Amino acid sequence: MSVKFYTRTRIVLLMGWLLITAGSSAQESPHLFLLSDVPQSSLENPAIQNNTGKIAIGIPVLSGVNINLNSNIAFNYLFFDDFEYSFHQFFDLMSKKGKVQAGSSVSIFFASLRHNEYTFSVSVRERGSFNGNFDSEIISFIRDGIINYYGADQIVGSAFFQFRHYKEVGIGVAKEFWDGFDIGIRPKILFGKYFLDTNDFDLLATTDNQRRELHLIPYGTYFMSGPLSYVQSFRAKIIPGDYFFQAKNLGFAFDAGIVLKSDNATELSVSLLDVGIIGFGHNVFDMKMARPWRYDENKLYQSHSPKELRYLEPREALKIITDSISYLLEVEDSNSRAISLLPMKLNIAGKYSVASKTALGLSNQLAYYRRQPINMSSVFIHQTVGNRLEMAGSLSLFNFSRIGPGFGASYSANWMQLFIATNNISAFLYPSSSKHLNLSFGINFLLDTP
Repeated sequence: MSVKFYTRTRIVLLMGWLLITAGSSAQESPHLFLLSDVPQSSLENPAIQNNTGKIAIGIPVLSGVNINLNSNIAFNYLFFDDFEYSFHQFFDLMSKKGKVQAGSSVSIFFASLRHNEYTFSVSVRERGSFNGNFDSEIISFIRDGIINYYGADQIVGSAFFQFRHYKEVGIGVAKEFWDGFDIGIRPKILFGKYFLDTNDFDLLATTDNQRRELHLIPYGTYFMSGPLSYVQSFRAKIIPGDYFFQAKNLGFAFDAGIVLKSDNATELSVSLLDVGIIGFGHNVFDMKMARPWRYDENKLYQSHSPKELRYLEPREALKIITDSISYLLEVEDSNSRAISLLPMKLNIAGKYSVASKTALGLSNQLAYYRRQPINMSSVFIHQTVGNRLEMAGSLSLFNFSRIGPGFGASYSANWMQLFIATNNISAFLYPSSSKHLNLSFGINFLLDTP
């Protein structure tokens, strides 16, 4: 596996492409706690008890898939009719600072059992998260070309990106201390797999007057850890022991929560999730751009006007840059260890039963990424239909700026349970224009207890 593969898929983040291609989530399943019959709702608050009356065992992978994207950039900023694209449109529509928080989780195993006042659960999940931002001026560099930078020394734009991938093994315990008051905790062991941190870097444009050259360079250092080796280029190095139980990539975290029912109609739920860290010390690399991109004065180009001289189509210009990264990047084995804080989340919700099978409520989730908090406030209604079907609808406010309608439903048969939930239905009706996307779904086997 060559360095070209990694640079195109990860270091090209410098140019903002990941904001378009990353399709996963920061807030992973904040709507699931509305579905009280779904055991996976305890992943949003470990104090929630298993109310199925059965042993719930999730189907691998299909027992819980969560995807989400929060960004201030929509897909159709770059692409429009027939997938024609325009960097000019992209630059004109985006904010001065492009931002994204993304993440996902896939359930490998889930099981939940209630015994008297206790609920025990085991969960194994593959999880990943991404956050970053970049100045819009970096896009103007792609949109317009480089000819205007010749003769000046300036910062084109600044950015940072961070990505982590890890396996999570959690054991949850919820206990009913007295009627209407439940406390739960879920300690978790984390096995880090991949980590990339660009730190804060600047894209610089400088001119070498003596050689009559324009130099472009991302000024900064980058840290990476993963199942890789490097000898002139990156190669895959996947060893089962390293992948699952590498001691140098261990992390620890916990979830905690309470559920308080003051009477038969009122319920309050509070939880704190993903309080923890992961250390990455195995197969670690320090990287930097040891040499700049060099453009001779006679090879400078512009990308904004096809009818004028020295025109180079923006996509072709970007391809030349990414293809050359492998020759300019300097990679060294690192002696350091990176400590990564997880994006922590705080959930608060309250609901009131207006009828025996109908409840109204309010909820709020705050997720904190590096200097980029994400807040989602919701009003919701919960309805039980018969003994098998529960449904929920919501109206959510994302970061106090954008409103989206949500929906959740679960159906429990004698031996199987299906569920689905989203906080933004409109994202699936108009996916190209959406800046907020989340979806949770799964299937459980329900087995009678002895």
